[in-house]
Amino acid sequence: MTRPARSALVLQGGGALGAFEFGAARALYEQNLTPDVIAGVSIGAITAVLLARPVRTLGPLGALEAFWKRVTVPGNLFPPPLRKYASYFGNPNFFTLRSDFLSWPLAGFSWTHFYETQALRDTLKELVNLDTLKQPDADPLLLVSATDVKEGEIKYFDSRNGELSLDHIIASASLPPAFPMTAIGKESYWDGGLFDNTPLGAVLDRLDPATDVKRSIYVVNLFPNKGPIPDNMLGVAERMKNLQFANKTLEDLKLLRRFNEVAELMEALQTLPAAHPLRQHRAYKAVKTRGYVRVTRIVSITAPGPAPELGDADFTPETMKTRERQGHAEALKALGATPR
Repeated sequence: MTRPARSALVLQGGGALGAFEFGAARALYEQNLTPDVIAGVSIGAITAVLLARPVRTLGPLGALEAFWKRVTVPGNLFPPPLRKYASYFGNPNFFTLRSDFLSWPLAGFSWTHFYETQALRDTLKELVNLDTLKQPDADPLLLVSATDVKEGEIKYFDSRNGELSLDHIIASASLPPAFPMTAIGKESYWDGGLFDNTPLGAVLDRLDPATDVKRSIYVVNLFPNKGPIPDNMLGVAERMKNLQFANKTLEDLKLLRRFNEVAELMEALQTLPAAHPLRQHRAYKAVKTRGYVRVTRIVSITAPGPAPELGDADFTPETMKTRERQGHAEALKALGATPR
């Protein structure tokens, strides 16, 4: 029997920046704040499935730690200043250059991607419990999103609504033009972050509607809204990327607070006698069927500085460790907790 969904963890996309999510998740689990719903986009979807459906021998944090160890790229063949670019030549446990990459100058304009993602699938096969991934009644509820390339719409894949597979996770992380589209049935999907990098609205629909329940949502934000005004083209590109993937987060939080107001109003109206004219009004009945829930706690865990323009491709050990530590520290700060 599935447990009521009273807390949720929302994880953004951002490639190598996702090591910050590992640190944030470690802090939450250390504080025994294990979420009932885990939702993710792109690298957030990978983080989500490792937390929600890890192989039993590793557990959530063990599976997530194993993943980041595997996708770390030392880049020892490069001089130190260039090591952060090593993954552009491939990441053996995540993505690899196309086998025909050297023909790109002649055939490149007919391509739709530069890398293959079979390595990611192989890595996840070893770290994800594929049996529980298929089970609709497994806890916690797992939610990932991808963009329908043809329809130009976001699609949410929910563990409660049918069997999930690694295809759904990889579809959520199929960022063009680096990675190929992922086919699910007759549809083709790209990265969910192209449409919405923070699936808060979809999470709200899946929280327990009981009026006496205290609910918490933890949002890990890899792209801070605030940043310096750029004074060169590299700075412009960096600022654009941060705004592109972060600009919906604060608006979603504002929307969440508006939902809270609606939910609180509905709770007040339900104390009126059943025959009261307001409870018979069609607007009241319409809003009631939507099942608005009041979220009593919204915790935003945000990276301490803007994401570098090429930071999502920097898988070097030093950078991975720094981001993981930052995620842990920022989560504890947001929770008002102290390290164990």
